[in-house]
Amino acid sequence: MPPFLRWPLVALALLFMMPVQALSVYDVIQLSQKNYSDQDIQALIQATNSAFKLQAEDVVQLKEMGLGEPLIQAMLKAAPVEAENHPAASVIDEQTHSEPPVPVAQKTIAGGRFDFEAFQEAESGSHHHNAVILAGVQLLVLRATGEFTSVAARADAVVKRLERAVSMGAGTFHATAAGGNHAVMFYARSADKPVSILQVSHREAHAYQKRSGRKVTPVLLAAYWSDLLSDYWSIAINKTAPNRLADVHDGEVLTALHQQWQTSRETTSAQLADAAQLLPRRQQQHLLRLASTVPHDFLINRTHLVKPP
Repeated sequence: MPPFLRWPLVALALLFMMPVQALSVYDVIQLSQKNYSDQDIQALIQATNSAFKLQAEDVVQLKEMGLGEPLIQAMLKAAPVEAENHPAASVIDEQTHSEPPVPVAQKTIAGGRFDFEAFQEAESGSHHHNAVILAGVQLLVLRATGEFTSVAARADAVVKRLERAVSMGAGTFHATAAGGNHAVMFYARSADKPVSILQVSHREAHAYQKRSGRKVTPVLLAAYWSDLLSDYWSIAINKTAPNRLADVHDGEVLTALHQQWQTSRETTSAQLADAAQLLPRRQQQHLLRLASTVPHDFLINRTHLVKPP
C-alpha cells in the first residue's frame, strides 16, 4: 500500500480504538510499547491535533523508554500555543491560597492523623529518608529533597497538603505531567480545583528503581503513588473498598486492611495501625513493600491515561 494511503488509514483505525481526543505523553508511550511504528503515531498526533510541552529531562526519559528520535522530534514540534495574559492552571497550592479556617491537622482520620517520620533502611548512607504516615501506617517513602532543603521539609509539606485534601473530603488521586513535571494531584468530589500533593523527580524514581529491582520512571512512580494514595483514601475517607491496586499482588493486602479496619474502628481509640497489626505477618510485610517499593507487576494502564474530572 502506498505510504500516502497507509498513514490516513492507520490513523483512522487507531481513532476507532481510542477516544477521539488529543494524545497525552502517556498515550504516545503506550502506543510505542504496543509496537506501533513512529510514522503511525506521528500520523495520529497530526490527526488529533495533539500538543506536548516537553523539557530536556523528558526527552532523555522518552529516549530511555525506547521512543525513536523522529517521534520525539514530532512531539517537540507539536508544542502548545502559549496563552497570553492568562493565569496559570487552576491548581490549589499552599503558596497562593490561605489555610482552611479550621486547623485541619486536628481532624481525626482513621483514628489518627497524617504525619511523617524518619525511615531507616540499609545502604542509605548519609541520606535521610522519611515516610509519610496515616494513623501510624506508613503510606510512602520520600527519598529525594525535590525543591526543598531536606527530605524532612518536603515530607512536612506533603503532610500539610494531605491535611488540606482531608478538609475537602472524599476524592481520588491522579498523576499529571503538566509542563513536563510529573506530579500527584488530589481531585475532591466537592471542588473544581485539584490540590497538588507532590512532584516526582528523576532522582526519586532512580532511588525507587534501586529498591524495587525493576525499571522505575517518574511517570510510573507518579501513577503508582496516585493509586496507592487513592486506595488508602478509600479506606480512611471515602469509606469504600480500595480497588486501584486490586490487580497487583501486594495490593491485595489493602483489601484485607480495609476489612480489618471495618471491625477495628468500632473499638474506642483504635487507629488504622491497630488494624494493620492484626494482619498476618506476611501481609504486614506486603504493606511495607507497598510503601517502600514499586511492585514488579504494577503497570501503567488506561485509567492512568484518562484525564481526571
